[in-house]
Amino acid sequence: MDGERISLRLGREELELLDRFIEEHAEFSNRSQLARVALHSFIEAKGTQVPEMNELEIPVKIPRAALGVMEGMVRAGIYNSIGGAIEDCVRKEFVPKEYFEDVKRKIFETKRETLEVVPD
Repeated sequence: MDGERISLRLGREELELLDRFIEEHAEFSNRSQLARVALHSFIEAKGTQVPEMNELEIPVKIPRAALGVMEGMVRAGIYNSIGGAIEDCVRKEFVPKEYFEDVKRKIFETKRETLEVVPD
């Protein structure tokens, strides 16, 4: 991620609170992500416009049952991460299967043509 690094000193109780919150909210992967979202929320609440967050860092709340299934699928090796499972769900919901298959076919044809042109 691009950006500058800042330092923030927190007491033990604050760090425990932060870590407990992250454990209970899978939409936040680490302290930095939570801090960025919290900072944006705080500034917006005070009435100041802030730039849009990177669309790849949108926090979402996942129902416990769905999260449990995703965690199981990660453990089973179906997905590499919960983020991967979420990406797959979004893709399946918003990218029509016909479009997805058409893109795959075009890429395959392009690769096949490239392989046929390359001499041994």
